[in-house]
Amino acid sequence: MTDTAVETAPTDAKEPEETLPEALGAHRTGALLAEHLGVSANADDIEQLVELGHLQVHDYFKRWALYSTKDALALDPDLVKGLVAERVAWLEASVTRDEAVERTGWHWRDIARMGTEGRVKVGRFGRYLTADVDRLPLEADGEQHVTGQAAADALGIRFPTDLRYVEAAGWLTPVAAMEMPAGTSRYRTVTVPLYRLADVRAVKKVPGVDWESVQGLPKGAPSPLRAYTAKAPTRAAVVRGFAQGLADRHGVTVWAWSSPYTGGWELDWVRRDGAPTKTAVAAELTADPTARRYAGNITLCPAWGRITRRARQLLEPDVAVVLDTETTDLYGRTVEVAVVDAATGKKLMNTLVQPEAPVTPGAYAVHGISDEDLVAADARTFDKVLPRLRKVTRGRVICAYKAEFDRTVVTRDAERVGKWPMHLADRNNWFCLMESYAAWLRSGRWVALGGSHRALGDAKAARDVLVEMAKGRGFEFSEGGS
Repeated sequence: MTDTAVETAPTDAKEPEETLPEALGAHRTGALLAEHLGVSANADDIEQLVELGHLQVHDYFKRWALYSTKDALALDPDLVKGLVAERVAWLEASVTRDEAVERTGWHWRDIARMGTEGRVKVGRFGRYLTADVDRLPLEADGEQHVTGQAAADALGIRFPTDLRYVEAAGWLTPVAAMEMPAGTSRYRTVTVPLYRLADVRAVKKVPGVDWESVQGLPKGAPSPLRAYTAKAPTRAAVVRGFAQGLADRHGVTVWAWSSPYTGGWELDWVRRDGAPTKTAVAAELTADPTARRYAGNITLCPAWGRITRRARQLLEPDVAVVLDTETTDLYGRTVEVAVVDAATGKKLMNTLVQPEAPVTPGAYAVHGISDEDLVAADARTFDKVLPRLRKVTRGRVICAYKAEFDRTVVTRDAERVGKWPMHLADRNNWFCLMESYAAWLRSGRWVALGGSHRALGDAKAARDVLVEMAKGRGFEFSEGGS
C-alpha cells in the first residue's frame, strides 16, 4: 500500500459582496452615505436632500419613509459634502431656544417673538443665530413683554390694585396678550395682558409722583395713585365720540368695545349698501384730530364683529332655524327633535322619536327621556318624522349649538331608516352657535349652553345665544344717538 499525497489547489475566489437593500430609512441612508463618502452624514441631511429635490421617497414602512439606496449612492458627492458642512456650520453658529433663554435671561416667548419679527435669525431645527441672540440684551433691552404681576413688581407697587391706577392714569397700556391655563382643567384658559418692559420703566419717570409713598402699602390701604386717574386723557370719551360720529355720517349701527384682553378698543359696524369699508374708516380715524392719537389703541373689524353681523343676518325673517336633538347616547339615535324659527322664536317642530334602540343610563341622566316615556307617547320612528324635519328646515340655514353633532345624528338616522337626508347632510347648510359664541366671547374654550336638556328648551336657549351675539359688544351707537 502506498501513500498518495493529495494536493489541494489554492483558490482565488473572493467572498461575495454584501447586497444592499433596495431601500433604507433616513438614518440608515445617512449612515450609508457617511461610510461611502467619509463624511458625517445623518438623517437630517437626507431630509434636506429630499426637501431640495435631490432625493425622492421610494416607499414607506409603517409610515416611515424609505429611500432608494441606488439613488442615494448616485448623488453628487460634492453636493452631499456641502450640505453636511452647512449643517455642521449652522449647529456651531446657533443655539437652541432654551440655550438662547439661558444666554439672555429673557422669556422664551420674547426670544420666539424676536425671531418672528426678524430681529434674530431662525434657521434649521428651530435654532437661533448665536451672534443675534447675544446682541439682544444690548440692542433690544426693554422690549421684553412682562405680565401685570411682573410690571407691578418692577414698579414696587401692589398688583392688581395700584397697577390699575397706573393704567387709568394713561401711563401704561398692554401691548399684547397670552393665553394661560386656569385651574386644573387643561381646556380652561385665561387671557393675560402683557406690557412692554421699557414702558414699565418709563412709568417710574413720570414727574410729580411720590413713588416712595406708593411702595410697600399694606393690602386695603388707599393708594396715592388714585388721585392721578382724574388727570388721565379721556380716551373712552374720544372713542365713543368717534363711533357716534361714524354712525351719524354713514347712517349705520356702530359698536365700540373696550377689550379687557388688550386694554384697547375694538370697533365694528353694520355692513349695507353705502356703508364704509375698513380702509375708509381707518382713513377717517387718521383724519380725526382728536381720535387719531388713539389710533394705535383702536382695532377695526375684530372677529366678534364679523360674527355679530352674521348673527344679525340669521335673525332676519325666513333666513334660519335653530335645531336641537336629544339622543340615546353620545352620537346615538334621535329620541327628540325640536326646531324653532330663528327670527321669531316660534316653534316649528317638537316631537319625541322612537329610536328602536334602548336609551342609555347616561343619556337618560341628561335629558330624562326613558324608553317607557317613548312607548307611552307612542313616539313615531325617524322615517315618519323626517319629512316634517326636512320641510321646516328646507331653504334655511340650520343653526345648532353643536352643529356637527346634530348634523351627524340626523344624517345617520336618515340613512339608517333608508331615507335620503337631502339638505340636512350638507355642512354648508349648518351654522355652529357654540363655536361662534366662543369666538365672539374670545373664550379659549367652548361655553356650556345651560338649557333645559330637552330639545325645545335647548333650541330656544341656543336662539338666545344668537340674539345675544347679534347685539354686538360694548356700546352701540346709532344715527342721531347720543
